[in-house]
Amino acid sequence: MAPVGSSRSDLRRPGRGGGTDQESSKPKPRLDGDDLCAICDNGGNVTCCDGGCGRSFHLTDENSEGSRCRLVLGLTKERAEMILADDDKDFICKNCKYKQHQCFACGKLGSSDLSSEAEVFQCEVDDCGRFYHPKCVAKLLYPDNRLEASLFGDQVAARQKFTCPIHECIECKGEENKNDRNMQFAVCRRCPTTYHQKCLPSDIPFKTKEGPNGYMQRAWDELEAPDGRVIARDRILIYCTKHEIIKKFGTPERNHIIFPDEEDIPEEEEQLDNASPESPQSPPPVARDQNQCSCSSPINSFAPVSLFTHPHPGTCGWLGD
Repeated sequence: MAPVGSSRSDLRRPGRGGGTDQESSKPKPRLDGDDLCAICDNGGNVTCCDGGCGRSFHLTDENSEGSRCRLVLGLTKERAEMILADDDKDFICKNCKYKQHQCFACGKLGSSDLSSEAEVFQCEVDDCGRFYHPKCVAKLLYPDNRLEASLFGDQVAARQKFTCPIHECIECKGEENKNDRNMQFAVCRRCPTTYHQKCLPSDIPFKTKEGPNGYMQRAWDELEAPDGRVIARDRILIYCTKHEIIKKFGTPERNHIIFPDEEDIPEEEEQLDNASPESPQSPPPVARDQNQCSCSSPINSFAPVSLFTHPHPGTCGWLGD
């Protein structure tokens, strides 16, 4: 992600463009996608959503926990193969398609349709796909000032652009400097909690320790490329201590993603979604290697299939496992 400049107060006020266009209701263009699946947090062959949320997903079964990620997406194997085969069309997840997104603070679904009664609003930073209820983001940014929080929440509800708390350190409130390793951000995969590397607590370790006083790895700052090269991430990935690590996964519970229920989908949109798809005009694209992302603008994931013997970051190309 690009660093966000200026002072802390500037971070919270309307600023530069990005996010979902509050006037035209159009999703922001995806500048880049996540190199990990939003459902299982594994890498490999992921497909980026082009709807503006910035997330990636496993549509193929070999990189996920069997077919779990695809099933969570509500896709049959045939439908997933059809999406991958059609290289000319974007892949849009159901949250973006039906304009219902989760608040990254409370986890509840809300309408993000700016042409009607929107309930959740997207952070303005260009490559941040997170949505929030106005009251939720206001409480996070102004935890000790109810009046400022109320005013800020009203501004967000009135569709003024805002920058979410992911873009400042929770400890020192400073911004990110990618040119200084100590000022690199460590961002939680599950909630709006961010630290500078120098501010990262000792109970968010980079390695697992076995034994009666052991602990699970909670932070990853390097990746191993398919050719064996060690690559430093430009942003540390963490699970903060609010989230219990499940040993068999090496991640928190994987029930954090919610898609709209069928009854929440407008009838006319559901009919279009169930219409017979056109025959694909070309066969599925052939990946140059196991690491290629199947999306309109491919991204690289540093976790080849051969490294996915267990479904958690510590064994899918991440160092420290």
